[in-house]
Amino acid sequence: MHRIMRRLPLLAFAFLGLAVANPAAAADKLRVGKTTPQGYAFVPVDVGVQHGFFSKYGLEIEIVNFTGGARLHQGMVAGAADIALGSGPDFAFLVKGAPEIGVADYADPPLDMALTVPYDSPIKSVDDLKGKKIGVTGSGAMTHWLALELAHVKNWGKDGVTPVFLGGDRPAQVAGLITHQVDAVISDPALGFQLEESKQGRVLAPASSYVKDFMTHIIFASNDLVKSNPDALKRFLRGWFETIAYMRANKAEVVKIAVPVTGMSESVAGREYDFVTPSFTADGKFNVKGLEPIARSFVDLEVFDKEPDLSKYWTEAYLPGK
Repeated sequence: MHRIMRRLPLLAFAFLGLAVANPAAAADKLRVGKTTPQGYAFVPVDVGVQHGFFSKYGLEIEIVNFTGGARLHQGMVAGAADIALGSGPDFAFLVKGAPEIGVADYADPPLDMALTVPYDSPIKSVDDLKGKKIGVTGSGAMTHWLALELAHVKNWGKDGVTPVFLGGDRPAQVAGLITHQVDAVISDPALGFQLEESKQGRVLAPASSYVKDFMTHIIFASNDLVKSNPDALKRFLRGWFETIAYMRANKAEVVKIAVPVTGMSESVAGREYDFVTPSFTADGKFNVKGLEPIARSFVDLEVFDKEPDLSKYWTEAYLPGK
């Protein structure tokens, strides 16, 4: 017993050495890129970070902001992001060779896009937009296609509306609207809600009023991440969809986070929550029917000569439960 007692300090020191040599496993770091820093559709990653839904699964999330889909996917190609929160039309970048794959369909239909008109505009419905100028962010953008699709759905012909490229900055969109450079703009509904408060504009209708089946937002993963750490990707998606479930049940907390992220007032953020949150999917499963208009949009926008087969550019293998 005396010999054992003398050895206890040595044993304690040995165990301490083992503890130092084997610290708790470090969290996997994932860089998550947003198409735009202010869009409400990308707020779930902020909510997930602030409420610990990703750290719960051993992940450290770095949010990387981009300005537009092209720059987002350029960043993915350059290795600046591991995961991209993009849009359905971003599949065009994959068809062109971007080393990525779609791993979750997280928002259907396009409730986060709306037609906004000047406050005193005589335009009362989307039918009144025939022959009008519609402001969009840029050539080939989802907003560009949504303008063309309005003419297509209404059978107005190829020149049924005139898209005007205003850029992705809100000040440019507002200027185009209030100076009557355009008759309407397609942007996030928060822009219209904000302009309603100052009586400069009003939301006419969500894009979903004429586009029913559409994959609005997709989570893309880099091929490098899929190859090197597929388990981290699976854990990210578990955290993401737990975040979505939390968002549906906790409006006040979500609005509190959304206000500084989107730059909108609490009242506008609250209205956008009600407007957009129903579009978030609960499980990320792909709405295959929603791929059809995306493939067609590539021809409409003259990105490709014929509709590409998009089936090879997405997978459900990393979704929760798989």
